[in-house]
Amino acid sequence: MKRINVSMILICLILISTSTLIYSQDTIKYKKVKKEKRNSWSLGLNYGENGFGPYAGLYSSLGRTTDLVFSISVSGVTDEREIERFDVFGNSVVVNKINRVFMIPLSAGIRKELFKDDIDGDFLPIFNIGVAPTLVLTNPYNESYFAAFGNTQTHFAFGGYAGFGVSFRQNKSMSMNVNFNYYYLPVVGDGVQSLQYSTINDVGGLQLSLGVIFLK
Repeated sequence: MKRINVSMILICLILISTSTLIYSQDTIKYKKVKKEKRNSWSLGLNYGENGFGPYAGLYSSLGRTTDLVFSISVSGVTDEREIERFDVFGNSVVVNKINRVFMIPLSAGIRKELFKDDIDGDFLPIFNIGVAPTLVLTNPYNESYFAAFGNTQTHFAFGGYAGFGVSFRQNKSMSMNVNFNYYYLPVVGDGVQSLQYSTINDVGGLQLSLGVIFLK
């Protein structure tokens, strides 16, 4: 009788252990792993030494803290010597200005989130570096704004940029970003002119970017 009871106890223990193991395996198998959202695309404004304008960016994740970034922006370029005056009717005139100058950088670079595992909260410091081939456009200042585009001349600049910034995650779908980057963009050839007798050889400079990154 005792042998039967011992056998029954052993059988019950084996069944309980087997059931627990199967349940644990099923739990592990069907447990959903939460994927961390990464940067997808962005919109914002650039404010630089030469002018300001909008930008858009596209991100491709290289790792948990690193992104490959492609961006395009459009902005005007001004000469630091420009002096704006107003006539009696309130119309503005820039003395000795002969051309309007615009730049369209198409940049590709690396965006690195620093100290992500060491800093608590939603603020993260950012490091940026990349290259920025740039299309530079000029058209006559003495023609009306839209009519002058028919006489637009193209130039090119090529260089790079580097800088730092901060990212603040607002919620699960977007983050706010502020970046300070320095661009070195020498114009290929003899430069461009905004003012008569004054040549712009570098359309780069310090740039402040304010934007929103959308996550996926």
